[in-house]
Amino acid sequence: MKNPAFILLSLLVILSLACSITVNIPTAKVGEKQTVTIQEDYPDLRPAELVLRMGGGKLTLQGGSQHLVEGTVEYNVTDWKPTISRDGREVRIDQKVVGSIPSGGNVINDWDLRLGNQPLDLTIEAGAYEGKLDLTGIPLVRLKISDGAGQADLVFSSPNPVRMDSLTYETGASNIKLKGLGNTDADVINFRGGAGNFSLDFSGQLKRDMRVYVDGGLGNITLRVPRTSNCRIILSSSLNTISTEGTWIVNDNEYRTTGEGPLLRIEVKVGVGNLNLISE
Repeated sequence: MKNPAFILLSLLVILSLACSITVNIPTAKVGEKQTVTIQEDYPDLRPAELVLRMGGGKLTLQGGSQHLVEGTVEYNVTDWKPTISRDGREVRIDQKVVGSIPSGGNVINDWDLRLGNQPLDLTIEAGAYEGKLDLTGIPLVRLKISDGAGQADLVFSSPNPVRMDSLTYETGASNIKLKGLGNTDADVINFRGGAGNFSLDFSGQLKRDMRVYVDGGLGNITLRVPRTSNCRIILSSSLNTISTEGTWIVNDNEYRTTGEGPLLRIEVKVGVGNLNLISE
């Protein structure tokens, strides 16, 4: 058996060496503001797949383009110049962020883009960002958004022109608002958040049954549904607080509205957090 004193001494030596090691992480350098103009046509293969991959910054997205995507990217960190690549049906606008982000409020990374009116598979990958995403009128067959943290508003003000297979949103510590989810015409919606405030609004025209899975982590979740909807909310975990507004039929861990029509089935899982159910 090894001497306990020897083991303790070895651990102390290892800890002292660990404390003496320093890691130099390069810091991105801020320079003059640069602007990249984007105008990409649709690929020959359809539906098109568009991937937007950005670091921390601002993203403004809306419809109205005659192309697959057009707009500008403004930045002032030289290494953050986005690259554009095409492969089959996929078009990718990719920004590689290398090094730590400079402190202070002088960093610019603003994406202002417009999307076209043909069926689209859209993926957005972002760091800590501020998003204004108005996807009204854009024919989305699939939508996937993932971000590290941030504040984002996602809006569907009118019915999706095409049927959507799935909508997925994954976020960290954020404040996220999704509005008009009934207009997405999605088969399945998956939402996963860390800590923060998350609002999912299911107003709009629900054409068929929709399945929704919400994993709120440590967040505070608000679910808004039309009072005339046929909604069923099932809680699969204990919550600190559940509050309701409007008319609900409660049976153990199930909350239902009294409307008819396509079924809106929402399964909710929250570790430690609050859930607010609103029927309006």
